Amino acid sequence: MKKTLLLSLALGLVSASPLMAATVDVYLTGSTAFRQNCYEASKKLFVGGTPTYIYYGDAAHGGANSGFSASTASWVMSGAPVSTLTELAGDTLVVHGLFTGSVQGVQTVEQSVKLAFPKADGLGANGGLTLNYVTNTPTIAFSDASVSVTPYPATGNYAEEDVAVLPFVICKSRATGDVSNYVNNVTWEQLKYGIPQGRIPLSAWSNKDGDDRTNKFIYLLQRTSDSGTRRAETAQQYYGFGDPVGVYIYDVTNQFWYLPTSSTATGVGNFPFGVVGPAGLGNVNQNWGYGYVGGGNVAAVLNNNVGPNAFSVSNQSIGYLSLTDAKGVGASNWLQVVSFNGLWPTAAGPNIRGQLNAVTNDFSPICLGYYPCWSQLVLVHIINPSANPPGDQNISQTKLGNNTTPGSFLGVFNAQTLINGGSPLIGSIENEIELSKTNSATAIRLSDMKSSRASVGGVISPF
Repeated sequence: MKKTLLLSLALGLVSASPLMAATVDVYLTGSTAFRQNCYEASKKLFVGGTPTYIYYGDAAHGGANSGFSASTASWVMSGAPVSTLTELAGDTLVVHGLFTGSVQGVQTVEQSVKLAFPKADGLGANGGLTLNYVTNTPTIAFSDASVSVTPYPATGNYAEEDVAVLPFVICKSRATGDVSNYVNNVTWEQLKYGIPQGRIPLSAWSNKDGDDRTNKFIYLLQRTSDSGTRRAETAQQYYGFGDPVGVYIYDVTNQFWYLPTSSTATGVGNFPFGVVGPAGLGNVNQNWGYGYVGGGNVAAVLNNNVGPNAFSVSNQSIGYLSLTDAKGVGASNWLQVVSFNGLWPTAAGPNIRGQLNAVTNDFSPICLGYYPCWSQLVLVHIINPSANPPGDQNISQTKLGNNTTPGSFLGVFNAQTLINGGSPLIGSIENEIELSKTNSATAIRLSDMKSSRASVGGVISPF
């Protein structure tokens, strides 16, 4: 009798106690063009905007070996979640980031492909390289282009949400010579011709008959086919996902352009290798054709300004880049940006080039429908993590939520004033975009747009 009473009391105490705290992991992947905004918003998901731990993945795992910042493509943060994440109250939140590319990111989410994410285990120096990695399927992927224009539409246990608008620009290389002297604008027709060819005769700018001969070309740097930036560029010119894209690689050591014949990855471009950037886990980046893996890899080539020698040609090239990556091309902010069809992405016009204060907060040419180089950034997420093979997600459907469920991870991270009204929520991507308006804005809130397009690259219409 006494034992029965004691057991009953013990069970009563257990049932009356709060649920035990858990560790909740969220794995982010996808768009390299949007990695900086994701990083800054993720930090605000922790109490005081300061995670207990931040670690970074090294270059062999898609990150960097030094110089860690918001633009690093591989990182992990852990700590106590902010109070607005009511569904995660009392939990330890761990956000892993590994930004591999838009289309590849969506594919890895929808096909449960395991990736090597940095691990937050308290080892190593906080703010430095992680000592360990965890192999896991991603939870959320960001894409520069709607998945409707990729081979991976969101169906079944996967949903797509709009996040923001992502502006793009065309940059020219820092090399002296033809690209510096002649290329100050790119037209729709030039880009339409150049995408399948991989290069455009200099005569398209110089109007000189002799400039369409050997070594008189402006080369168009292209990403691998999993790039959402590449998809935004090609869709803008009315090309489909599988349409031909010409890819030339610049050998920065020997200073010449070549058509690659090997899918082997190379760090800076070495003949005859065709993938420039990290090979990825299991060499996955080599599965997406020839090209540059990330926008940072394109920016690095555009920054190469070594002149020609007797046996080489200089780096006469242009590239289609996000505002984040384009900012670092040139001796000062956005110095190498050129207009598209005579139009500029911000109200600053040509004065965007070399801005010392990096203030680019007026995107009215995009918002009002004039400047066409932009796409609607989306994310694709698992709806019910517990039903997602191979069962390695430890966040519940309630805790993950979506952008219409307050208190859930996505209800904060992708909160939109278009949906919820009021002011941007701390910890949301939208809030980071709002804050960046006075310091190098690189994206646009959905609520600021006065025009729209049905799909990436489509006709722009006013609301």
